[in-house]
Amino acid sequence: MSGDPVMLFDGKCVFCNGAVNFALTHEKQPILRFAALQSDAGLALSRKHGLPTADFRTFVIVHDDKAYTRYEASVQLGYLIGGRWARLASVMDVIVPDFIGNPIYSMLWPLRKIFGARDQCILPSPTLRARLLQGGESFSES
Repeated sequence: MSGDPVMLFDGKCVFCNGAVNFALTHEKQPILRFAALQSDAGLALSRKHGLPTADFRTFVIVHDDKAYTRYEASVQLGYLIGGRWARLASVMDVIVPDFIGNPIYSMLWPLRKIFGARDQCILPSPTLRARLLQGGESFSES
């Protein structure tokens, strides 16, 4: 499972946790692994890909040793979930290029605060717990 795609999310953000639950509910095959950005695994992957390790402003999809953020991560998530979400992702990938999608994502990102945040990471469901990355030792920089 170490080569599976990973979704890094802000474990304190209610909206981000909703995105994780969305992915768990809609993916056609259970290939995604998950890690809170604040976790050892999340921090190790963030460092490996040159991403911030504090003040998180996006969720991240790590797939095929590449990190996707902002709009690009949303499109990749659609592809990875599969089904109609992959079809929607392919359409969005064609009609909204990254140089347009990324600034729009960045403008909408502050709206996540409407959904609230927690002082600590939200407890994962049993389904998520089984697919949650625990440590970061296999993600150390090469």
